Amino acid sequence: MRKFIPLAASAAIMLISFILTPPSGEFIVSLPWQAFLTLFMISIAAAGLKRENAYAPLETFAASLEYTVSAIGAMTFFAFITAPFLTAPYSAIAFIAISDRVLEKTEKEGYANASAALISAAAYSGSMLLPAGSAQNLIISSRYSVSAIETMYPAFLISIPVMALVLIIILGRNLLRDRIYMHAKASDDTGSKSLRMFYICLLLVVALSASKLFFWFDVLIVFLAVVIVFDRKVFLKADYIMLASFMFIIAAAESFASSGLLEPVIRQGMESHPILLPYILSALLSPSVASAMLDSTVQHPDMLLLLVNLGGMAFLSSASAIPLLMRRKSPAAMQRIAIGMAISLSALGILFLLKDLPV
Repeated sequence: MRKFIPLAASAAIMLISFILTPPSGEFIVSLPWQAFLTLFMISIAAAGLKRENAYAPLETFAASLEYTVSAIGAMTFFAFITAPFLTAPYSAIAFIAISDRVLEKTEKEGYANASAALISAAAYSGSMLLPAGSAQNLIISSRYSVSAIETMYPAFLISIPVMALVLIIILGRNLLRDRIYMHAKASDDTGSKSLRMFYICLLLVVALSASKLFFWFDVLIVFLAVVIVFDRKVFLKADYIMLASFMFIIAAAESFASSGLLEPVIRQGMESHPILLPYILSALLSPSVASAMLDSTVQHPDMLLLLVNLGGMAFLSSASAIPLLMRRKSPAAMQRIAIGMAISLSALGILFLLKDLPV
């Protein structure tokens, strides 16, 4: 039942927003349907990769390495490079699960929480590079002529050394010398290699359509037709709860932002604090909610894209710590928050120095 809590909460928030500001036909049409449907296609491809055990070779490789830092680094790297195509949530979920299994089999469970925090941060950092990497990228790039690669590559590059430095500072130098003596057995490679390549190709096509190299609606029709012909059962495996929760909360955010109470406040805030407001809202409410609330009032969408992504790193670390706090694992939760906040604030500070951004 717990998995339905986000869905119920987002539906309740959307209902409240619609009561306060009844939606019009124009509002329904203005919702980011391109972003919603692109995420739907990605969720189908992600479900297909998971069902075909596509991550088994990567898990076997990580478990065969000699040093703990090498195993964690490999899984972090895999999350980093797959997130621009798979989105940060799906990439982080997949490789955190792999990390937990590898560290448990190699008797290195003590590093599991730090590994999960770093993988989450790496997935988020990697997702900044392409529109398909995250919901906020899809929302902003679908409404404005913004190049995600040109806008985000400074933050993308800066995040790499920052993540490595934060890992060493928080975990200490002992991690660099920690060896793995109990190597895990190879994972069962039971999936179909042809279907794996099929879903990888579909992800690439979806990423290209999100980057506006293909017309997204044509890609949607072809995507649905091909999946129905070759593997229609995968539709039953997609994470519709996550997708519906996202749609409900974005609709609520845009409804609240268009209300007579909040719209003038948001406009005034963007005029007086165009840098801090997007960063703080994305850190507190999530980057996708911040982008939905602010995109109608922004004058520089490329700067909005940059700031909500950097603020989202802080939100991600805080949100991922909630389950740990519920299980009364406060030190582990604080460690996860510290890693995300350190990377987010460090990257923002470096960009302030490089770009001379006004507060």
